[in-house]
Amino acid sequence: MKFLKIPLKIISLLVLVAVFSKAWVFYSSSFRLDKIEPKELFLNRFEINVLENKDLGEILNQKYRFLSKGRQSFVFVSDDNRYVLKLFRFHRYRQSIFCNLISSFEIAKKYTTKIQDEKDDLYYESMNSYKLAYEKLKDETATIYVHLNKTNDLNRKFKIEDKFKNTHLVDLNEVGFVLQKKAFPFKKALLNAKKDKKTIETLLSSFFDNLQSIYSKNLLNKDRHVIQNLGVIDDRVVEIDIGRFIIKNDFNEEKLKEEATHYTTYLKKWLLKNSKDSIEFLDAKLLELTQNKNIKLNEENNAS
Repeated sequence: MKFLKIPLKIISLLVLVAVFSKAWVFYSSSFRLDKIEPKELFLNRFEINVLENKDLGEILNQKYRFLSKGRQSFVFVSDDNRYVLKLFRFHRYRQSIFCNLISSFEIAKKYTTKIQDEKDDLYYESMNSYKLAYEKLKDETATIYVHLNKTNDLNRKFKIEDKFKNTHLVDLNEVGFVLQKKAFPFKKALLNAKKDKKTIETLLSSFFDNLQSIYSKNLLNKDRHVIQNLGVIDDRVVEIDIGRFIIKNDFNEEKLKEEATHYTTYLKKWLLKNSKDSIEFLDAKLLELTQNKNIKLNEENNAS
């Protein structure tokens, strides 16, 4: 059995290293400056109508502290706690070290090409969604600014503080980001109002008003995790996760009802568990939304 001891020790060591590595990634949120570098991705150009914002310089003229990590970005909050800056995780759109290593083998090329094609599609879908949010849904998403291309007019070295209080200087011209107003989490707002039916219904009304505004512009959010993806600013519910918006030009009453029903599924499940008295109100607002004349008017305009 002695000949098994060395391999077992090696395997145990590898497992231990893997566990500690995973734990470190979780603890540190895996933020590194190289992960926000666009590199070759900034060779792509997204035509975007940049709207003048006189307050942009002042908003960016402060340090931003690490807040969280999302699927698409690292999120930082401003010192005055009024804004969030989402730095894109560009490393998600590049091949892994493993894929780079095996891509030289003919047998693996089909696999690595497929993986990269999927990453390219995800990149373009995400960037186009940010563009839609900025150009068409600024109010509905509390979006102030998006930076999708390399520029030279953001003349400042931007200070960010990571999870371990280390300060980094970032050239905003060289990175991709979204700047939004900071919102109070929708889920927390619902929990705070759990026993207050009137406040719950006020939040639901605002939610449906915002959704109606989005649908009336022939847009929808493919990400249906409503509870996590919404926020509240000055009693208004807004979409804060803006990475999966698409154009929907073929809305009719049936498709609108189907989409709105799917989109509110998680919200309805939450209410069934936490505030059953509000279900009837939600159903009434859902019916009102699907019969909204402004959305139907868009359908008629598209057909003509």
